[in-house]
Amino acid sequence: MQKIIKYLKELKGKTLLLTHHNADLDAVASCLVLKNCLEKYGKEVYIGTSESISKLASNLQVADIIIDPDCNNYDNIILIETSVLEQLKTIKNLRVDAIIDHHPPGNLASQAKIKFIDENKKSCAQIIFEICKNMKYEINSEDGKVLLAGIIFDTAHFSHADKEVFKNVLEIIEKTNINIQDAFKFLEVETDISEKIACIKALSRLNAYRINDILIVFSVAGSFEGPIARTITKLGADIAVIANIKEDEIRISSRGKEKIKNYGIDLSEIFKEVGKIIDGSGGGHDLAGSANGKNKKALNKAFNFILNTISKRIGKPYKKI
Repeated sequence: MQKIIKYLKELKGKTLLLTHHNADLDAVASCLVLKNCLEKYGKEVYIGTSESISKLASNLQVADIIIDPDCNNYDNIILIETSVLEQLKTIKNLRVDAIIDHHPPGNLASQAKIKFIDENKKSCAQIIFEICKNMKYEINSEDGKVLLAGIIFDTAHFSHADKEVFKNVLEIIEKTNINIQDAFKFLEVETDISEKIACIKALSRLNAYRINDILIVFSVAGSFEGPIARTITKLGADIAVIANIKEDEIRISSRGKEKIKNYGIDLSEIFKEVGKIIDGSGGGHDLAGSANGKNKKALNKAFNFILNTISKRIGKPYKKI
């Protein structure tokens, strides 16, 4: 931690906090609060993202976020909540100076002069909170709400939370004297009609399998692969895997329920291999794996790998429903 603190304190010139495509609530919250912290030290800080931010993240103060910035315009590039090239493909003249993340190191990690990656944290917002404390930055009530929103989002409303999460939440509330319900308001959004249509189409294309007491579903969507996977698990699947095939790449996202941990299933580990299959990279969390790559023709191979890997881990054959 002290190395990244020293690096941040010594920043000179223009700094870009850069996060992944379709930046989620945790990613944007982390960037916003770190920007506030660094500006207290007199740093010139900007926030950028690849392609877009998610609709949920747009509930935050996102007016000044730069879409697809040119890294040549900045003296320092700090990746926030990603270290994966495929999640930053639209960034101009991409380079990496530092990384702050809670995912396993991606294919950009080796390029960073300095990195702080804590895979034990359930959200990047927790890391940013620790950085703020170490830099003696007293978060205000707005910072507190934003950080809590990021934590709540990335722990799926605390369903994936651990002791450290609740410790951080309590500390944020005590420091800022805020009502946690104010943070939950950032997670309220009417589902866009286009997302609803994409979800319905994905449901019409799905293939479902049973492995012992685990139900796993595969489908293809034109967009919103992450939210659709989450929705399908809410509808009853134990694991949902959704692919989004674009002109120049393929993205595959997955979501799983807590019960799959009983079989030692870790979706992030599976999706590291999926990334290789589709000529890209992958990773994520134990209950939320994802991969991006260039080989669209490898989709069926990737789906079969996921199905067979889970079947072997459970020790039972799969059966199509």
